[in-house]
Amino acid sequence: GWAAQPLRKEGFTGRLVLIGDERHPPHERPPLSKAVLAGQAQPQSTWLQKADAFDALGVEWRPGTTVIRIDRDTKRLELADGQTLAYDKLILCTGGRARTLAIPGADAPGVHTPRTVDDALALAPLLQPGRSVVVVGGGWIGLEVAATARQKGAELVVVEAQRRLCERTVPSEISEHLLALHRTHGTRVLLGAG
Repeated sequence: GWAAQPLRKEGFTGRLVLIGDERHPPHERPPLSKAVLAGQAQPQSTWLQKADAFDALGVEWRPGTTVIRIDRDTKRLELADGQTLAYDKLILCTGGRARTLAIPGADAPGVHTPRTVDDALALAPLLQPGRSVVVVGGGWIGLEVAATARQKGAELVVVEAQRRLCERTVPSEISEHLLALHRTHGTRVLLGAG
């Protein structure tokens, strides 16, 4: 979504095709686990550009589409629906995916993996006073979901396999601050637990 804007600004007038497996226009993900999840913002507020600005970029947008093969020799993409698409230049902006649990019950109703607009919209109504929520993962997104759920009155437990919160991304002093903050708000945090 971000790549199209500078390409057009720098004068590229050729065909731009944006392929993505989600049905929503390019958007920012951080507000999904905060304002959208809390019901304080609509999904459209996360869009990178307003609809008319996105249309003005002249991007051929293919929502709900998955690329299953890249043939670099022939410069062709194979799409999940059987179509192929030729390219001159290819920009891979795949983003990240949440690691899902490979345990029985991980795909049961009531188990959510928040990443997309639709995930946030499905999870939001479940975060209510008196509801019990377990967040598996004490990284940034897990903690944002936990904070939002607590703000909405849900009872919370965060289960983190590492020895401290956000261990892979911040120094221990920040992890300690995050732990104290979440505990102050009534969240139970289990560290070194899987």
